[in-house]
Amino acid sequence: MQNLLVFYGGKSVEHDISILTAIQTMKNINKQKYNIIPIYLTKKLKFISPKNYLDIKTYINEKMPYKKVDFLYGERKVKIGLKKYDIYCAINCFHGATGEDGTLFALMNLCDIPITSCSILASSICMDKVIMKDIFRANDIPCVDYTLVTYDEYFLDQEETIKNVEERLTYPVIVKPSNLGSSIGIDKANNSKELERALDIAFSYDRRVIIEKCLENFKEINISCLGNNFCELSCLEQPQNWKDFLNFQDKYTKKDVISKKIINPKLTNEIQNKIQTLAKQCFRVFDLSGVVRIDFMVKNNNVYVNEINTVPGSLAFYLWKGKNVEFFELIERLIDLAIKKHKQHCLCQFDFNSNVLLNYSKTSAKIHK
Repeated sequence: MQNLLVFYGGKSVEHDISILTAIQTMKNINKQKYNIIPIYLTKKLKFISPKNYLDIKTYINEKMPYKKVDFLYGERKVKIGLKKYDIYCAINCFHGATGEDGTLFALMNLCDIPITSCSILASSICMDKVIMKDIFRANDIPCVDYTLVTYDEYFLDQEETIKNVEERLTYPVIVKPSNLGSSIGIDKANNSKELERALDIAFSYDRRVIIEKCLENFKEINISCLGNNFCELSCLEQPQNWKDFLNFQDKYTKKDVISKKIINPKLTNEIQNKIQTLAKQCFRVFDLSGVVRIDFMVKNNNVYVNEINTVPGSLAFYLWKGKNVEFFELIERLIDLAIKKHKQHCLCQFDFNSNVLLNYSKTSAKIHK
């Protein structure tokens, strides 16, 4: 039986959503083939392995029973309590900072453990909405107009900052923390007073804020991609879109809103083809891997890429059911992709024999005589 690490939690505003994704994932892992080792990162950045890891109440109780986790760098092993485990693969269920941003991939690289996640570069780029959209523009991937505001420039001169924004964009606008997800800290502004309020909220979550032109009366369409380099595409999804954007409460606490997601929405063939073509282009340009979700905005005959989620909520399994891929199958394919990617990485040459140190030591010795 192979040992699987499942990572979740973290010091992130999406901490609780990460727990839900992990529990759903762990419930659907093939228990006949894999031994699950839960690795929960507390909000105080302490890696632990909880005992009753499938029970949500475990994470409400701060005094949960657990074992300490130690990573053994370069050995493809971890130490849980007093026992060492050989690790076959790791599954990334982090959302937001301390995981989805590439830090977990870096840690697993040091441990020589394959992981079901995008690379450090792809993860970190897609985590920052401003840099992500800069790359959209550089590759002729359509996105709405936007501008960046930093913490220092805003609080140095708020009036001048708002004036600069108004010169670049017309109201209404959407204000977002650049490095957050789950619609936390997002607000809409119709005038300068509302913009100031929205910026104050956004800067309480991040030091970089993106301000985007607000599309009105648009359709939000999401699609999931699965693969390494080349990707397979899932069904399309249209979330309930009864207002300009869904906030955190809409997404995760209102069952009536959640239940109204439309799978395979009615779209023209032209729009569907545009979305699918852009999804594949994004997957290639950003060097994505594993399972990702790409969110689009459709208005009239125009399609805009909104953002890329490198660790989608619930691993976007609901988008694959329409393709007759069950959750346990999706996990199996993710593991296979991670193993293949790790093997490709291991084929790269990392050693290079040179005389640099020897020659330097001889030269240095002469200089210091």
